[in-house]
Amino acid sequence: MSYKTLINCTIITMEESSKFFPDGMIIIRDNIIESISKTNISDTKGEIFDMSGKIVLPGFINTHTHTHSPLFRGIADDLYLMDWLKNYMWPAERFITAEDAYNATKLSCLELTEAGITTYADQFYYSESIANAAIESGLRAFIAPTVFTNPSPETDNTFEEARKFIEKHINKSEETLIYPCIGPHAIYSCNKNTLVDVRDLALEHDLIVHIHISETIDENDDCFKNTGMSPTQYLNKLGVLKCKTLAAHSIHIDEEDRKIYRDNNVKVSYNPVSNLKLVSGYLNYKELKDSDIDISLALDGVQSNNSFDILSDLKTGILIQKMKYNDPTLLSAYDALKLITIEAAKCLYMEDKIGSIKVGKFADLTIIDTSRANMNPLHLESFNMVTSAIVYSANSADVSDVIVNGEFIYKDRISLKLSRDKVYSECAKSSKRILSSISYFSEKI
Repeated sequence: MSYKTLINCTIITMEESSKFFPDGMIIIRDNIIESISKTNISDTKGEIFDMSGKIVLPGFINTHTHTHSPLFRGIADDLYLMDWLKNYMWPAERFITAEDAYNATKLSCLELTEAGITTYADQFYYSESIANAAIESGLRAFIAPTVFTNPSPETDNTFEEARKFIEKHINKSEETLIYPCIGPHAIYSCNKNTLVDVRDLALEHDLIVHIHISETIDENDDCFKNTGMSPTQYLNKLGVLKCKTLAAHSIHIDEEDRKIYRDNNVKVSYNPVSNLKLVSGYLNYKELKDSDIDISLALDGVQSNNSFDILSDLKTGILIQKMKYNDPTLLSAYDALKLITIEAAKCLYMEDKIGSIKVGKFADLTIIDTSRANMNPLHLESFNMVTSAIVYSANSADVSDVIVNGEFIYKDRISLKLSRDKVYSECAKSSKRILSSISYFSEKI
Protein backbone atom coordinates (compact mmCIF):
# COMPACT_ATOMS: atom_id res chain seq x y z
CA MET A 1 0.00 0.00 0.00
CA SER A 2 1.41 3.39 -1.00
CA TYR A 3 0.37 6.92 -0.11
CA LYS A 4 0.72 10.36 -1.65
CA THR A 5 -0.36 13.60 0.02
CA LEU A 6 -1.01 16.86 -1.82
CA ILE A 7 -0.82 19.84 0.53
CA ASN A 8 -1.40 23.62 0.39
CA CYS A 9 -3.63 23.37 -2.68
CA THR A 10 -6.84 25.09 -3.66
CA ILE A 11 -9.32 22.28 -4.32
CA ILE A 12 -12.45 22.40 -6.45
CA THR A 13 -14.10 19.03 -5.79
CA MET A 14 -17.19 19.32 -8.06
CA GLU A 15 -19.12 17.83 -5.12
CA GLU A 16 -21.99 20.09 -4.09
CA SER A 17 -21.78 19.29 -0.37
CA SER A 18 -18.11 20.33 0.01
CA LYS A 19 -16.99 21.85 -3.25
CA PHE A 20 -14.19 24.20 -2.16
CA PHE A 21 -11.07 23.90 0.01
CA PRO A 22 -8.93 27.09 -0.24
CA ASP A 23 -6.07 25.52 1.76
CA GLY A 24 -6.68 21.88 1.01
CA MET A 25 -5.02 18.52 1.40
CA ILE A 26 -5.72 15.29 -0.48
CA ILE A 27 -4.44 11.90 0.64
CA ILE A 28 -4.26 9.23 -2.06
CA ARG A 29 -4.03 5.56 -1.08
CA ASP A 30 -2.80 3.53 -4.05
CA ASN A 31 -5.25 4.67 -6.75
CA ILE A 32 -8.08 5.88 -4.51
CA ILE A 33 -8.81 9.19 -2.80
CA GLU A 34 -8.67 8.45 0.93
CA SER A 35 -9.34 11.89 2.38
CA ILE A 36 -9.92 15.56 1.53
CA SER A 37 -9.44 18.19 4.21
CA LYS A 38 -7.78 21.43 5.24
CA THR A 39 -4.00 21.10 5.14
CA ASN A 40 -2.66 19.61 8.36
CA ILE A 41 0.97 18.47 8.16
CA SER A 42 0.58 16.11 11.11
CA ASP A 43 -2.02 14.10 9.15
CA THR A 44 0.01 13.56 5.98
CA LYS A 45 0.90 10.10 4.70
CA GLY A 46 3.57 8.84 2.31
CA GLU A 47 5.29 11.16 -0.15
CA ILE A 48 4.31 14.81 0.26
CA PHE A 49 3.77 17.16 -2.70
CA ASP A 50 3.53 20.89 -1.96
CA MET A 51 0.95 22.39 -4.32
CA SER A 52 1.17 26.00 -3.14
CA GLY A 53 -0.23 28.35 -5.78
CA LYS A 54 -1.94 25.50 -7.60
CA ILE A 55 -5.56 24.50 -8.14
CA VAL A 56 -6.50 20.82 -7.98
CA LEU A 57 -9.57 19.67 -9.90
CA PRO A 58 -11.05 16.34 -10.94
CA GLY A 59 -9.31 15.08 -14.08
CA PHE A 60 -10.86 16.58 -17.20
CA ILE A 61 -12.87 14.19 -19.38
CA ASN A 62 -13.10 14.39 -23.19
CA THR A 63 -16.15 12.44 -24.32
CA HIS A 64 -15.56 12.40 -28.08
CA THR A 65 -12.40 12.22 -30.16
CA HIS A 66 -10.56 10.37 -32.91
CA THR A 67 -6.99 9.65 -31.87
CA HIS A 68 -5.65 9.07 -35.39
CA SER A 69 -6.40 12.70 -36.17
CA PRO A 70 -2.93 14.27 -35.67
CA LEU A 71 -1.95 12.59 -38.95
CA PHE A 72 -4.10 15.21 -40.69
CA ARG A 73 -3.60 18.27 -38.51
CA GLY A 74 -3.77 21.41 -40.66
CA ILE A 75 -4.70 19.51 -43.82
CA ALA A 76 -8.04 19.94 -45.65
CA ASP A 77 -9.08 22.93 -43.56
CA ASP A 78 -11.93 25.29 -44.42
CA LEU A 79 -14.38 22.82 -45.95
CA TYR A 80 -17.95 21.69 -45.32
CA LEU A 81 -18.20 18.46 -43.32
CA MET A 82 -19.36 16.06 -46.04
CA ASP A 83 -16.92 17.44 -48.61
CA TRP A 84 -14.14 17.25 -46.01
CA LEU A 85 -15.13 13.74 -44.88
CA LYS A 86 -15.94 12.03 -48.19
CA ASN A 87 -13.45 13.73 -50.50
CA TYR A 88 -10.47 14.20 -48.18
CA MET A 89 -10.53 12.34 -44.86
CA TRP A 90 -11.94 8.96 -45.88
CA PRO A 91 -9.75 8.69 -49.01
CA ALA A 92 -6.67 9.60 -46.99
CA GLU A 93 -7.55 7.22 -44.15
CA ARG A 94 -7.40 4.30 -46.58
CA PHE A 95 -3.61 4.55 -46.34
CA ILE A 96 -3.43 4.32 -42.52
CA THR A 97 -1.73 1.25 -41.06
CA ALA A 98 -1.87 -0.14 -37.53
CA GLU A 99 1.54 1.42 -36.87
CA ASP A 100 0.30 4.81 -38.05
CA ALA A 101 -2.70 4.62 -35.73
CA TYR A 102 -0.39 3.70 -32.84
CA ASN A 103 1.97 6.60 -33.56
CA ALA A 104 -0.87 9.09 -33.94
CA THR A 105 -2.57 7.93 -30.76
CA LYS A 106 0.60 8.48 -28.74
CA LEU A 107 0.69 12.08 -29.98
CA SER A 108 -3.01 12.50 -29.19
CA CYS A 109 -2.49 11.09 -25.71
CA LEU A 110 0.45 13.39 -25.11
CA GLU A 111 -1.56 16.44 -26.15
CA LEU A 112 -4.59 15.31 -24.15
CA THR A 113 -2.39 14.87 -21.08
CA GLU A 114 -0.85 18.32 -21.50
CA ALA A 115 -4.40 19.73 -21.61
CA GLY A 116 -5.23 18.11 -18.26
CA ILE A 117 -7.43 15.37 -19.71
CA THR A 118 -7.31 12.13 -17.72
CA THR A 119 -10.08 10.23 -19.52
CA TYR A 120 -11.14 10.24 -23.16
CA ALA A 121 -13.65 8.46 -25.39
CA ASP A 122 -12.29 7.45 -28.80
CA GLN A 123 -13.91 6.20 -31.98
CA PHE A 124 -11.70 4.79 -34.77
CA TYR A 125 -10.47 1.53 -36.23
CA TYR A 126 -7.17 -0.19 -35.38
CA SER A 127 -8.47 -0.27 -31.83
CA GLU A 128 -5.80 -2.68 -30.61
CA SER A 129 -3.05 -0.27 -31.70
CA ILE A 130 -4.94 2.60 -30.09
CA ALA A 131 -5.34 0.65 -26.85
CA ASN A 132 -1.62 -0.16 -26.74
CA ALA A 133 -0.73 3.51 -27.13
CA ALA A 134 -3.29 4.55 -24.52
CA ILE A 135 -1.89 2.04 -22.03
CA GLU A 136 1.61 3.46 -22.56
CA SER A 137 0.29 6.98 -21.95
CA GLY A 138 -1.34 6.11 -18.63
CA LEU A 139 -4.67 7.67 -19.61
CA ARG A 140 -8.09 6.19 -18.94
CA ALA A 141 -9.54 5.40 -22.39
CA PHE A 142 -13.03 4.45 -23.57
CA ILE A 143 -12.18 2.87 -26.91
CA ALA A 144 -14.94 2.24 -29.42
CA PRO A 145 -13.86 0.38 -32.55
CA THR A 146 -15.54 2.18 -35.42
CA VAL A 147 -18.05 0.05 -37.29
CA PHE A 148 -18.98 0.65 -40.93
CA THR A 149 -21.04 -1.46 -43.29
CA ASN A 150 -18.26 -1.13 -45.88
CA PRO A 151 -14.69 -2.33 -45.31
CA SER A 152 -12.10 -0.20 -43.54
CA PRO A 153 -8.31 -0.07 -44.11
CA GLU A 154 -8.02 -2.51 -41.22
CA THR A 155 -10.51 -5.16 -42.22
CA ASP A 156 -13.30 -6.18 -44.58
CA ASN A 157 -15.55 -6.77 -41.56
CA THR A 158 -15.36 -3.94 -39.05
CA PHE A 159 -18.10 -5.43 -36.87
CA GLU A 160 -16.23 -8.70 -36.33
CA GLU A 161 -13.01 -6.78 -35.67
CA ALA A 162 -14.90 -4.75 -33.04
CA ARG A 163 -16.27 -7.94 -31.49
CA LYS A 164 -12.77 -9.40 -31.17
CA PHE A 165 -11.46 -6.25 -29.50
CA ILE A 166 -14.38 -6.11 -27.07
CA GLU A 167 -14.14 -9.75 -26.08
CA LYS A 168 -10.40 -9.38 -25.48
CA HIS A 169 -10.70 -6.30 -23.27
CA ILE A 170 -14.05 -6.70 -21.52
CA ASN A 171 -13.89 -6.92 -17.69
CA LYS A 172 -10.20 -5.91 -17.56
CA SER A 173 -10.66 -2.17 -17.25
CA GLU A 174 -9.56 -1.84 -13.61
CA GLU A 175 -6.21 -3.34 -14.61
CA THR A 176 -5.65 -1.78 -18.05
CA LEU A 177 -7.69 1.47 -17.87
CA ILE A 178 -9.13 0.45 -21.25
CA TYR A 179 -12.93 0.46 -21.37
CA PRO A 180 -14.20 -1.26 -24.52
CA CYS A 181 -17.19 0.31 -26.26
CA ILE A 182 -18.55 0.03 -29.80
CA GLY A 183 -18.71 2.82 -32.37
CA PRO A 184 -21.14 2.57 -35.27
CA HIS A 185 -19.96 5.61 -37.19
CA ALA A 186 -23.34 7.07 -38.21
CA ILE A 187 -26.60 6.14 -39.87
CA TYR A 188 -25.22 7.16 -43.28
CA SER A 189 -22.24 4.77 -42.98
CA CYS A 190 -24.01 1.84 -41.29
CA ASN A 191 -26.98 0.05 -42.82
CA LYS A 192 -29.88 -1.43 -40.88
CA ASN A 193 -28.32 -4.88 -40.47
CA THR A 194 -25.07 -3.40 -39.17
CA LEU A 195 -26.89 -1.24 -36.65
CA VAL A 196 -28.93 -4.22 -35.41
CA ASP A 197 -25.75 -6.27 -35.01
CA VAL A 198 -24.21 -3.43 -33.00
CA ARG A 199 -27.32 -3.19 -30.85
CA ASP A 200 -27.28 -6.88 -30.01
CA LEU A 201 -23.58 -6.95 -29.16
CA ALA A 202 -23.86 -3.82 -27.02
CA LEU A 203 -26.79 -5.22 -25.07
CA GLU A 204 -25.01 -8.55 -24.63
CA HIS A 205 -21.96 -6.91 -23.02
CA ASP A 206 -23.60 -3.77 -21.58
CA LEU A 207 -21.44 -1.55 -23.80
CA ILE A 208 -21.57 2.15 -24.55
CA VAL A 209 -22.60 2.77 -28.16
CA HIS A 210 -20.56 5.79 -29.29
CA ILE A 211 -22.15 7.24 -32.44
CA HIS A 212 -22.44 10.49 -34.42
CA ILE A 213 -26.06 11.68 -34.53
CA SER A 214 -27.54 14.69 -36.38
CA GLU A 215 -24.25 16.49 -36.91
CA THR A 216 -25.52 18.29 -40.01
CA ILE A 217 -28.80 19.31 -41.58
CA ASP A 218 -27.91 17.24 -44.66
CA GLU A 219 -27.65 14.11 -42.50
CA ASN A 220 -31.16 14.74 -41.21
CA ASP A 221 -32.56 15.54 -44.64
CA ASP A 222 -31.09 12.39 -46.16
CA CYS A 223 -32.47 10.27 -43.32
CA PHE A 224 -35.95 11.75 -43.73
CA LYS A 225 -35.73 11.12 -47.46
CA ASN A 226 -34.69 7.47 -47.02
CA THR A 227 -36.69 6.46 -43.93
CA GLY A 228 -39.31 9.12 -43.27
CA MET A 229 -37.73 9.65 -39.86
CA SER A 230 -35.01 11.67 -38.17
CA PRO A 231 -31.76 9.86 -37.32
CA THR A 232 -32.86 9.69 -33.68
CA GLN A 233 -36.26 8.25 -34.56
CA TYR A 234 -34.66 5.74 -36.93
CA LEU A 235 -32.14 4.55 -34.32
CA ASN A 236 -34.92 4.35 -31.76
CA LYS A 237 -37.06 2.22 -34.09
CA LEU A 238 -34.12 -0.19 -34.53
CA GLY A 239 -33.68 -0.42 -30.75
CA VAL A 240 -30.16 0.99 -30.81
CA LEU A 241 -31.04 3.62 -28.20
CA LYS A 242 -31.94 0.89 -25.72
CA CYS A 243 -28.18 0.60 -25.28
CA LYS A 244 -26.06 3.00 -23.27
CA THR A 245 -25.74 5.63 -26.00
CA LEU A 246 -23.17 8.41 -26.25
CA ALA A 247 -24.42 10.68 -29.03
CA ALA A 248 -21.73 12.92 -30.48
CA HIS A 249 -22.91 16.31 -31.79
CA SER A 250 -26.73 16.01 -31.62
CA ILE A 251 -27.05 19.48 -33.12
CA HIS A 252 -30.13 19.13 -35.30
CA ILE A 253 -32.59 17.35 -33.03
CA ASP A 254 -36.13 18.52 -32.39
CA GLU A 255 -38.60 18.21 -29.53
CA GLU A 256 -39.61 14.66 -30.46
CA ASP A 257 -35.96 13.64 -30.69
CA ARG A 258 -35.25 15.17 -27.30
CA LYS A 259 -38.10 13.17 -25.77
CA ILE A 260 -36.57 10.00 -27.23
CA TYR A 261 -33.17 10.99 -25.81
CA ARG A 262 -34.68 11.59 -22.37
CA ASP A 263 -36.74 8.41 -22.35
CA ASN A 264 -33.70 6.33 -23.35
CA ASN A 265 -31.16 8.22 -21.19
CA VAL A 266 -29.08 9.11 -24.26
CA LYS A 267 -25.99 11.17 -23.39
CA VAL A 268 -24.80 14.12 -25.51
CA SER A 269 -21.24 15.09 -26.41
CA TYR A 270 -21.08 18.77 -27.44
CA ASN A 271 -18.16 19.60 -29.76
CA PRO A 272 -18.33 23.37 -30.21
CA VAL A 273 -15.05 24.18 -31.99
CA SER A 274 -15.29 21.31 -34.48
CA ASN A 275 -18.90 22.28 -35.13
CA LEU A 276 -17.88 25.88 -35.76
CA LYS A 277 -15.01 24.99 -38.05
CA LEU A 278 -17.13 22.64 -40.18
CA VAL A 279 -20.12 25.01 -39.99
CA SER A 280 -22.28 22.17 -38.73
CA GLY A 281 -24.50 24.28 -36.48
CA TYR A 282 -25.08 25.26 -32.87
CA LEU A 283 -26.11 22.82 -30.16
CA ASN A 284 -29.46 23.65 -28.53
CA TYR A 285 -28.04 23.47 -25.01
CA LYS A 286 -30.97 25.01 -23.15
CA GLU A 287 -33.59 22.78 -24.76
CA LEU A 288 -31.48 19.68 -24.02
CA LYS A 289 -30.87 20.75 -20.43
CA ASP A 290 -34.54 21.58 -19.90
CA SER A 291 -35.31 18.04 -21.13
CA ASP A 292 -33.07 16.57 -18.38
CA ILE A 293 -30.53 15.22 -20.88
CA ASP A 294 -26.94 14.80 -19.69
CA ILE A 295 -24.48 16.95 -21.68
CA SER A 296 -20.70 16.98 -21.78
CA LEU A 297 -18.25 19.07 -23.80
CA ALA A 298 -15.63 17.48 -26.03
CA LEU A 299 -12.94 18.19 -28.61
CA ASP A 300 -13.61 15.88 -31.57
CA GLY A 301 -10.45 15.12 -33.57
CA VAL A 302 -7.67 17.59 -34.28
CA GLN A 303 -8.27 17.16 -38.00
CA SER A 304 -11.49 19.15 -37.47
CA ASN A 305 -10.38 21.18 -34.45
CA ASN A 306 -6.60 21.48 -34.85
CA SER A 307 -5.86 21.33 -31.12
CA PHE A 308 -6.78 19.49 -27.95
CA ASP A 309 -7.11 22.45 -25.57
CA ILE A 310 -10.23 21.58 -23.63
CA LEU A 311 -10.20 24.72 -21.48
CA SER A 312 -10.10 26.95 -24.55
CA ASP A 313 -12.89 24.92 -26.15
CA LEU A 314 -14.92 25.11 -22.94
CA LYS A 315 -14.71 28.90 -22.92
CA THR A 316 -15.71 29.06 -26.59
CA GLY A 317 -18.50 26.55 -26.14
CA ILE A 318 -20.24 28.29 -23.28
CA LEU A 319 -19.84 31.76 -24.77
CA ILE A 320 -21.55 30.51 -27.93
CA GLN A 321 -24.48 29.35 -25.81
CA LYS A 322 -24.73 32.61 -23.88
CA MET A 323 -24.85 34.53 -27.16
CA LYS A 324 -27.27 32.08 -28.78
CA TYR A 325 -29.80 32.56 -26.00
CA ASN A 326 -28.91 36.19 -25.30
CA ASP A 327 -28.43 35.18 -21.66
CA PRO A 328 -25.11 35.72 -19.84
CA THR A 329 -26.53 33.87 -16.82
CA LEU A 330 -27.21 30.65 -18.76
CA LEU A 331 -24.10 28.91 -17.40
CA SER A 332 -21.93 29.99 -14.50
CA ALA A 333 -18.21 29.19 -14.57
CA TYR A 334 -18.88 26.39 -12.10
CA ASP A 335 -21.66 24.99 -14.32
CA ALA A 336 -19.24 25.09 -17.24
CA LEU A 337 -16.63 23.06 -15.33
CA LYS A 338 -19.23 20.36 -14.81
CA LEU A 339 -19.31 19.77 -18.57
CA ILE A 340 -15.73 18.43 -18.53
CA THR A 341 -15.85 16.77 -15.09
CA ILE A 342 -18.87 15.29 -13.32
CA GLU A 343 -21.35 15.71 -16.20
CA ALA A 344 -18.82 14.17 -18.58
CA ALA A 345 -18.42 11.26 -16.15
CA LYS A 346 -22.19 10.76 -16.28
CA CYS A 347 -21.99 10.64 -20.07
CA LEU A 348 -19.56 7.72 -19.74
CA TYR A 349 -21.68 6.07 -17.02
CA MET A 350 -18.74 6.49 -14.62
CA GLU A 351 -19.93 9.16 -12.21
CA ASP A 352 -19.49 6.76 -9.28
CA LYS A 353 -15.78 6.38 -10.13
CA ILE A 354 -14.50 9.64 -11.68
CA GLY A 355 -15.58 13.22 -12.37
CA SER A 356 -15.27 14.66 -8.87
CA ILE A 357 -12.82 14.63 -5.98
CA LYS A 358 -14.56 12.41 -3.48
CA VAL A 359 -13.43 9.85 -0.94
CA GLY A 360 -13.54 6.40 -2.55
CA LYS A 361 -13.28 7.60 -6.16
CA PHE A 362 -10.29 7.00 -8.41
CA ALA A 363 -7.51 9.55 -7.91
CA ASP A 364 -7.72 11.21 -11.33
CA LEU A 365 -6.62 14.83 -10.83
CA THR A 366 -5.76 17.84 -12.97
CA ILE A 367 -3.53 20.49 -11.40
CA ILE A 368 -3.39 24.06 -12.66
CA ASP A 369 -0.50 26.39 -11.93
CA THR A 370 -1.59 29.99 -11.29
CA SER A 371 1.83 31.62 -11.76
CA ARG A 372 1.41 32.78 -15.38
CA ALA A 373 0.31 36.33 -16.13
CA ASN A 374 -3.09 35.31 -17.53
CA MET A 375 -4.08 33.89 -14.13
CA ASN A 376 -3.29 37.03 -12.11
CA PRO A 377 -4.32 38.75 -9.95
CA LEU A 378 -6.12 35.79 -8.37
CA HIS A 379 -7.36 35.38 -4.81
CA LEU A 380 -7.19 31.64 -4.20
CA GLU A 381 -9.46 31.93 -1.18
CA SER A 382 -12.35 33.04 -3.42
CA PHE A 383 -14.44 30.25 -4.96
CA ASN A 384 -15.94 32.54 -7.61
CA MET A 385 -12.57 33.97 -8.65
CA VAL A 386 -10.99 30.53 -8.88
CA THR A 387 -13.75 29.03 -11.02
CA SER A 388 -13.82 32.15 -13.21
CA ALA A 389 -10.04 31.99 -13.70
CA ILE A 390 -10.17 28.34 -14.76
CA VAL A 391 -12.97 28.81 -17.29
CA TYR A 392 -12.29 32.28 -18.67
CA SER A 393 -8.53 32.76 -18.21
CA ALA A 394 -6.78 29.40 -18.18
CA ASN A 395 -5.68 27.23 -21.08
CA SER A 396 -3.71 24.04 -21.45
CA ALA A 397 -0.40 25.86 -20.90
CA ASP A 398 -1.49 26.39 -17.28
CA VAL A 399 -1.79 22.64 -16.60
CA SER A 400 1.31 21.66 -14.64
CA ASP A 401 0.55 18.17 -13.32
CA VAL A 402 -1.79 15.28 -14.07
CA ILE A 403 -2.53 12.25 -11.92
CA VAL A 404 -4.38 9.22 -13.29
CA ASN A 405 -5.34 6.26 -11.13
CA GLY A 406 -3.17 7.60 -8.31
CA GLU A 407 -0.04 8.00 -10.44
CA PHE A 408 1.62 11.13 -11.80
CA ILE A 409 1.75 10.85 -15.58
CA TYR A 410 2.62 14.55 -16.08
CA LYS A 411 4.78 16.37 -13.51
CA ASP A 412 6.03 19.95 -13.69
CA ARG A 413 4.91 20.04 -17.36
CA ILE A 414 6.98 16.97 -18.27
CA SER A 415 5.39 13.75 -19.49
CA LEU A 416 6.52 10.82 -17.36
CA LYS A 417 5.11 8.26 -19.78
CA LEU A 418 5.84 9.39 -23.33
CA SER A 419 8.95 10.90 -24.88
CA ARG A 420 7.94 14.07 -26.71
CA ASP A 421 10.75 13.95 -29.27
CA LYS A 422 10.16 10.29 -30.11
CA VAL A 423 6.40 10.73 -30.36
CA TYR A 424 6.75 13.79 -32.61
CA SER A 425 9.22 12.04 -34.91
CA GLU A 426 7.22 8.82 -35.30
CA CYS A 427 3.94 10.62 -35.96
CA ALA A 428 5.56 12.99 -38.47
CA LYS A 429 6.92 10.03 -40.44
CA SER A 430 3.51 8.37 -40.52
CA SER A 431 1.77 11.56 -41.56
CA LYS A 432 4.24 12.42 -44.30
CA ARG A 433 4.12 8.91 -45.77
CA ILE A 434 0.31 9.00 -45.96
CA LEU A 435 -0.03 12.53 -47.26
CA SER A 436 2.76 12.33 -49.83
CA SER A 437 0.97 9.43 -51.52
CA ILE A 438 -2.10 11.55 -52.23
CA SER A 439 -1.76 14.28 -54.85
CA TYR A 440 -4.13 16.82 -53.33
CA PHE A 441 -2.25 16.59 -49.99
CA SER A 442 1.30 16.23 -51.28
CA GLU A 443 1.18 19.75 -52.65
CA LYS A 444 0.74 21.04 -49.10
CA ILE A 445 3.69 19.33 -47.41
